[in-house]
Amino acid sequence: MRRIHALLAIATVLALAGSTSCGGGGDAAPSTNGGNTIYSGSFTPDNANPGANAVALGGSGSQNIVTLAVNVAGTNDVSGAAFDLTFDPSKAEFAGWSPGLLLEQGGHQVTYQLNSQQSGRVIVGVSRTTAGSGANAGIATPVILLRMRMIGAGNSQIEFANADLLNSASPPGAKSGISFSGGTLVSN
Repeated sequence: MRRIHALLAIATVLALAGSTSCGGGGDAAPSTNGGNTIYSGSFTPDNANPGANAVALGGSGSQNIVTLAVNVAGTNDVSGAAFDLTFDPSKAEFAGWSPGLLLEQGGHQVTYQLNSQQSGRVIVGVSRTTAGSGANAGIATPVILLRMRMIGAGNSQIEFANADLLNSASPPGAKSGISFSGGTLVSN
């Protein structure tokens, strides 16, 4: 429980601006721009059709940016999420984030706290700031969108670590029976 509260109290909030990338990745060879290699990226989820009580990554790519949607599916009473996302830092780097849709349901205010100081790891804490019931996710609905920039050719497994989905109790507690699944970033 201390880990959850620590994540939600991260002092450094990285609010990197930018728009969400969408579209298809490609298998084309890397291109160059002013001598810098630009890699094309795509994402293959480990669980493309998450069932009940699941948190699963989905993704789309455009040029050298892949946007990962941290989707919650088939669970009720969600007031927050705390997790680390790990990846191969020789293939990708964290490039920013955008708000999700799940926790904002009903006009709730949401706090997003991210720390990407450690290479190959992004620590994320997301929570509703207003009291009340949690959000309900029937179909896969993103809690946050994370952008990854492709910086090297090859595959990088994206995995969850220290992951909890939180309920609306006071204080929030970890929901039991939640499965977390990542996927593979492909950079070429």
